[in-house]
Amino acid sequence: MVHRTIAMFVMVFTSVFAGAADFDNQTSQQHTASHWLDNSRWALDLSSRFIQDTDLDHLSSQHVIGVDFHKVFSGKNGDIATLVFQPYWVRLNAVKNPAFFFDDGDDSEITWRIANINFTGLTRNTFNVRVGHFEVPFGLEQNIDTNGTLRQHTFRDRGIKADWGVSLNGVSAQLDYEVALTRGSGNNISDRGNPYVFAGRIGTPSRENTVLGFSWFNGKILTAQGTVARKRVGIDVVHYYRQWEALAELSGGDNSGLGQRNALLELSWRNPMESLHTYLQLRHAQQENADTWQDHSSVSLGVQWKINRFVDVSTEWFNELDTIAGQQTASKLVAQLRVRI
Repeated sequence: MVHRTIAMFVMVFTSVFAGAADFDNQTSQQHTASHWLDNSRWALDLSSRFIQDTDLDHLSSQHVIGVDFHKVFSGKNGDIATLVFQPYWVRLNAVKNPAFFFDDGDDSEITWRIANINFTGLTRNTFNVRVGHFEVPFGLEQNIDTNGTLRQHTFRDRGIKADWGVSLNGVSAQLDYEVALTRGSGNNISDRGNPYVFAGRIGTPSRENTVLGFSWFNGKILTAQGTVARKRVGIDVVHYYRQWEALAELSGGDNSGLGQRNALLELSWRNPMESLHTYLQLRHAQQENADTWQDHSSVSLGVQWKINRFVDVSTEWFNELDTIAGQQTASKLVAQLRVRI
């Protein structure tokens, strides 16, 4: 499955880049190694994460090695396309409830964070075409890069964070947008159960002090048991004031016809040098079950310290305040060391 995924990305990248090169007839047809590295940057990304379940006295860990490569292709008439390529090897140790593409909680797999090319040469970034593996556009995650960090904004009940597909996206003076059609299978490309996702977010410019967004999500998500139909609509807002950041996301919809409502509130602070970041996050979910609605809420308190431009240390305390009937609340302490060189 991994080889199929890699082959699919190479095929898509080759075809799209060929089209991008034809778009600007001034672009050279011969690309040497030095030309390939022009307007590019890369880093080796290593991290170790340890999760202590304080209620069950259970310790698990996750170790990651990856490459983060970013390149802008340009011609004499301007930028043509942007490539982001992030393959990561992930090793799990005693992890409970891992993603379904892992065999078990002691498995290792090649995973994809971001691996796509965004063709930006058509209209100066107001109408772009992205092809490959990217975050499904929805809510706060659209403008905030949380990949590889403890701080997250995606709700687990949505069932997917990043996927293979194509999107139309752009940035203008009035709004930012991305509308995507993706496979619905997540890390690997699979047509089992004919999964798909149609999702998008339209919002005010992310460079403003206050950012508002509207999102939708409709599809069938591939899981270990097969596909699950999911629908969502949501609104999100971010407000920046000096070193403070306030975020909120509200969404509602259903999973296979059963209602689902989610709310997220977060307050965070960074020091003036942006080497220290703290956040307090509250989540509340309501899930329909037969004739009743059940509540699930949690609180997270996190700290990230950037020791220097290569190393950062972060920790998060997570505690479930209540959960659906028949399940035990959880309390976890997570710590992570990350090195980018």
